[in-house]
Amino acid sequence: MAGRSSIKGENPPPLSDCLVIGGGPGGMTAAIYLARMNRAVRLIDGGKSRASLIPRSYNHPGFPGGIRGRDLLARMREQLQELRVEILQDDATDVRKTSEGFFSVSIAGGRSLTGQNLVFATGLVDNLPPFENARGMVAEGYLRICPICDGFEIGGRPVCVIGSTMRAVAEARFLKTFSSSVSIVTLGETPSWEGGPDGLSSDEGIAVVTAPLASLKKTGETETSLRFADGTLLDGVVLYSALGVRPRSALAAGLGLALEEDGRIATSAHQEAAIEGCFAVGDVVTGLNQLGVAMAQGEIAAVAIHNRLRGV
Repeated sequence: MAGRSSIKGENPPPLSDCLVIGGGPGGMTAAIYLARMNRAVRLIDGGKSRASLIPRSYNHPGFPGGIRGRDLLARMREQLQELRVEILQDDATDVRKTSEGFFSVSIAGGRSLTGQNLVFATGLVDNLPPFENARGMVAEGYLRICPICDGFEIGGRPVCVIGSTMRAVAEARFLKTFSSSVSIVTLGETPSWEGGPDGLSSDEGIAVVTAPLASLKKTGETETSLRFADGTLLDGVVLYSALGVRPRSALAAGLGLALEEDGRIATSAHQEAAIEGCFAVGDVVTGLNQLGVAMAQGEIAAVAIHNRLRGV
């Protein structure tokens, strides 16, 4: 049952100690820890990690000069390769519990894998504004999605938040910590908030533009210029999207796991989900969407799985 993943050239064992779905920081950390505890682990990576869009993270501890998301993922993948962890570069399409109590995972390439334990590290998808190549704008730093990650780098520049719900209001308020000039643009949508204790008050100093967007231009290294149908111009702003997210939890639901109200997977203190032997880590779990949090959850899950295999 124990032992590392198979060495190249050998026939792989029919049963893994653990299968990890998702090749982001959380999933790869879980796989690294399990491999270092001499557990046979396989990683299924569809190549959709949200971390790959990070242009450069300056708030990840240990990297004072910052690190690109793709570079961090590459370093972690190199660790997995050194540990001889099998990485299957494909999407998982179905997860089932076998009659023996194991987990069977089907992948797009037609292969089926079986493991005694399972880790969902499937992450989430950001709802981005209807801009041409919005994902590319995120990767280039012209469209931001995490003020906790990079609010410090605003450096007092004017900020513009896209959204028409209380999520946008909450993000605009948070960003007042980093800039005295913060606006909300709804892109023509009617705001869903009202004034008062919970809604946006006029004395907060947060401007609201409800007109449709007429044009968007990239200016400077990471700023944008927005012109609206009513003639309003927001020039040289740092642009944030506050349109919400979609957890990648369909496989978990298909397995029979009940999801949280926000669509994410509920877990215990040791990252175990409601089905014995099933764990979840990273952004697909309700909580703070940060690299360090996902990695810590991967560590916690891996140790719990190791102890479960030990029978303790």
